[in-house]
Amino acid sequence: MGVIRTLSGFLGLPSDWDFLPWPHRPYDKDAADDDVLIGYSMGGRIALRILESRRFAKAVIISAGLNAPDEARRARDEEWARRFEREEWSSLMRDWNAQPVFGGHHVERREEDYDRAELARALREHSPAVLPPPQLERIETPVLWVAGERDAKYVEIGRRAVARLPNAELWI
Repeated sequence: MGVIRTLSGFLGLPSDWDFLPWPHRPYDKDAADDDVLIGYSMGGRIALRILESRRFAKAVIISAGLNAPDEARRARDEEWARRFEREEWSSLMRDWNAQPVFGGHHVERREEDYDRAELARALREHSPAVLPPPQLERIETPVLWVAGERDAKYVEIGRRAVARLPNAELWI
């Protein structure tokens, strides 16, 4: 088996994957067919798009949605993008972490670890409201889909995705 290629979620850093005991690095176009692709959240949605046209030895998708056109979501993501472009970091992070999706969890993030223009771009270009739904039936790579048992939304998404994927398993 090759290298583990990672795609982080929004605000994720390459160092988030340092717990992995195997050789790993962020995904790039030089990835080999015997590599494993792992994507979390936004990175999982991007990984699904990559897997539609490219085969890997295996893939792991963690807590990822399936994308759907949604103007209300797109407007919220645009509002967040504007805030990432101009708002003071500590108040921005306070409000970001207060979103219900995080269930009260708070991760300390340092502004110097990010390019704020790139964060805004990611919100605009990789929002689940912007990306087309993945064509799961086209994915030939074996997929392990992972969702937390207390996250009913992502458990249900995982069940629906695995039912459509040709070679997949769901771990809750």
